[in-house]
Amino acid sequence: MIVDIVFGFLGSGKTTFITRILEGWGKDEKMVVLVNEFGEVGIDGDLLAGKGVQIVEMPSGCICCTLQTDFRAQLLNISQTINPQRVIIEPTGVASIAQVKGIIQAQLFENIVEEIHNILITDATSFIDFYRCNRNFVESGVRNAHVVLLNKCDKVKKIKAAVTKDAISAINPKVPVLMTEFGAVEWGEYQAALSTAPQISLSSLMREISLAEAADEEPHHEGEEHLHEEEDALGYESFSCIYELSFDRQELERLFQELNSTRMGEIVRAKGIFKVDNQWIVMQLASGDVSWQEVRGAQQSKLSIVGKDLKKELIGEVIDRCLAGRSHEKVFS
Repeated sequence: MIVDIVFGFLGSGKTTFITRILEGWGKDEKMVVLVNEFGEVGIDGDLLAGKGVQIVEMPSGCICCTLQTDFRAQLLNISQTINPQRVIIEPTGVASIAQVKGIIQAQLFENIVEEIHNILITDATSFIDFYRCNRNFVESGVRNAHVVLLNKCDKVKKIKAAVTKDAISAINPKVPVLMTEFGAVEWGEYQAALSTAPQISLSSLMREISLAEAADEEPHHEGEEHLHEEEDALGYESFSCIYELSFDRQELERLFQELNSTRMGEIVRAKGIFKVDNQWIVMQLASGDVSWQEVRGAQQSKLSIVGKDLKKELIGEVIDRCLAGRSHEKVFS
């Protein structure tokens, strides 16, 4: 089977891009999507459901470190019980792509995985600032990518998008960089970029490692660096909650605008699915922008927030008062 790892920092547009893939290829190939989310509750699985493919969710940790064993077992189970042509993996936004790739390249999957494609989704509005603060993390992602989608180009001036593209190319001159809006790509261009990217099959890699070990030499392939020490130093934490009740849309909008301030902590990503009257909506905070749209029905209302120094008790109080019929007077100031 082919493995596509769609990775990128929180809020870059990974789920939107995967939705495009399922709409474009879902009927042509037998696919499975494995979604790994940092928070305790999964949101993306609900958003991807109903696209005609099986969704496997792995919340509450990173498959590159804390969930390594579960990830290996899950991927092996997918290959044995479903046997898809393609598995799309969406790691958490703080996962190390080098570590995820290293797990899939293990000998356990030598006769299972034919090819691995690393597709980096990055946000044109925040790439430069994030790069300045997290140089090693960003450079590892770009250097391990086979294709980079510079997303949200519609939200920045053309000169900034061009400068950002040049910065990515300076890190990895060989990687194709496609400039996108709302995760939309021209499939011919995308497939051409992926086919021309330098790749090595898993079986060839394992032969190279075996030959190197037999010669008592270091194998000539890219090292598997683990970046979670740096990620832990960033201090990211999560807040999640699940509700069976309905919410007030106006108060939800006020809540997400409030999350965009620093009163409840330094929040980099908030995403939730909510029942509002007889409808279901998804609300998101990413790159400082708040958006919402109607979605298909879900089983429960749920919210996941990722950031630093989260004031969880205050967040919980504010969310409770967004429930339909509750008083909101003292919540938002």
